[in-house]
Amino acid sequence: MRRESKLSLEKGACHKDWGGRFPIAFGYPNSYALAMSNLGFQTIYHLLNQEPRVVAERFYLEGTAKSEFSGSLLTHESCRPVVEARVILFSVSFEQDYVNLVTLLRRAGLEPLAKDRSAQDPLVLVGGVTTFINPLPLFPLVDGFLLGEGESQIPVFTETLLAGQNLNRDDLLLQLRKVPGFISSDFDSSQFPQNNFSLPRAAVDSFVPRTFVAPAGDEIFSDTLLVEVNRGCPRGCRFCAAGFVYRPFRNRSLDVVKKAITAGIYEFGFERVGLVGSALGDYPELKSLCHWLVGEGLSFSFSSIRIDAIDDDLLSLMLAGGVKSITIAPEAGSEHLRRALRKRLSREVILKQAARIAQAGIGRLKLYFLIGLPGEREIDLVAIVDLVKEIRQIMLDNRNVKQLNVALSVSINPFVPKPQTPMQWALFASVKDLKRKQKYLLKELLRIGGVNVEMESPVSAAWQSLLSRGGVDLAPELISLANAFGEHGRCMKKIVAENCQDFAALSCEKSLPWDFITHSAGSDYLEKEYREYLAAVAVAKN
Repeated sequence: MRRESKLSLEKGACHKDWGGRFPIAFGYPNSYALAMSNLGFQTIYHLLNQEPRVVAERFYLEGTAKSEFSGSLLTHESCRPVVEARVILFSVSFEQDYVNLVTLLRRAGLEPLAKDRSAQDPLVLVGGVTTFINPLPLFPLVDGFLLGEGESQIPVFTETLLAGQNLNRDDLLLQLRKVPGFISSDFDSSQFPQNNFSLPRAAVDSFVPRTFVAPAGDEIFSDTLLVEVNRGCPRGCRFCAAGFVYRPFRNRSLDVVKKAITAGIYEFGFERVGLVGSALGDYPELKSLCHWLVGEGLSFSFSSIRIDAIDDDLLSLMLAGGVKSITIAPEAGSEHLRRALRKRLSREVILKQAARIAQAGIGRLKLYFLIGLPGEREIDLVAIVDLVKEIRQIMLDNRNVKQLNVALSVSINPFVPKPQTPMQWALFASVKDLKRKQKYLLKELLRIGGVNVEMESPVSAAWQSLLSRGGVDLAPELISLANAFGEHGRCMKKIVAENCQDFAALSCEKSLPWDFITHSAGSDYLEKEYREYLAAVAVAKN
């Protein structure tokens, strides 16, 4: 869809005259559809524009690498060149989008390396969840980072920009160091003691992130009001970054969530609500919220929910709310690997809940599994196949009507060790081994029937692993990939092959490059959890 069509179909976008205002170009390094379905991006856009003396306009990755020439990147709202803004701020949610960030800098007419840009160029800053997991690969590309949760940070950020709007570029960057969680790219983490850079956290009910711009009609979630119900997760699964970097786990009050939904529905006229949270099943008022939504005549969906949180009452509310499919994330096929990961889902619970779902008349189920986990054995792969078989059979046996179509979607993803989690020290399996495992699983799962299989490329996962634990030395590789027109895959394979030594397990005895960032769990706790994981898989192996 063309930019003009998107603008005409949007509701809630902020249009301001640039005259007399501090201009910020706010970018998401992927498609318009993904940007507008990202609640963090929508929230920061709203917060920036709450300040009347600031004009913040969006931009995205649109077109193809060759269809956009240098200097052609325009803002979404007024079609102004992005490079005319005083500050370019990126929101980055996924490491794989780092290459897109380089592409967008090129399209804006800027040199990708910060050292090569001039005093007349805008400041390039980055925020988003990946930056407070490990921002190091982006250091050479940008001037600074906003690390932490933006709700408490953006008001101070905009006030600092306005106070320094008459300063030159370097002096303005110096002033920004006063903003909580801000670091400039000349920051030297080796000069800081371990765990000494604390990040701002959002107060639980001071502000509820929700949809602030209803996107164009054919886009993802264009008919859905997204509302964040809780943040973080109390479960502590050892591989999951969200459960550690968003600590402490926070639930929003029911009244505040209702008010956010009412305001959004009134503003946009939506009839559907997307409830967002990493641990919706741990929201104590979930049934009350769902009951209220049904009473208001609204349908709803969950971003995710633990399968063991669904009882008959909640399932009945989900059906009344229009839920047609449910996700289960066992992560591993075997019980011992799930326990090692702190994924407390037994086979009995999974099968019991699969039967309950089918009895209620829901036949669509999505299953998520990891492969390449440290200590994984061949019998763990067999266990994935066996568990999928059992789930499908028990759903067929328990469906409320024989005509109910039971369709399973199975997503198989290579395990990627993430900083700030207990698994940050773990090895990443070899691409060759991952391909072998995927070939076996694909063959066996497709034999079951009624099963659709999705698999992430091992090479892509390996690249993600490099970025996840990478340092500043990866910036040239990002630029190489951005320049590899038509040969992106070949270039990525080459980079992965040349850096295979970085897939090895890391030593717990040495400090890690990202240790300067403070998160609530602390390095000692993460190390204890990692050693417990290794002990658990070693016992099973013996």
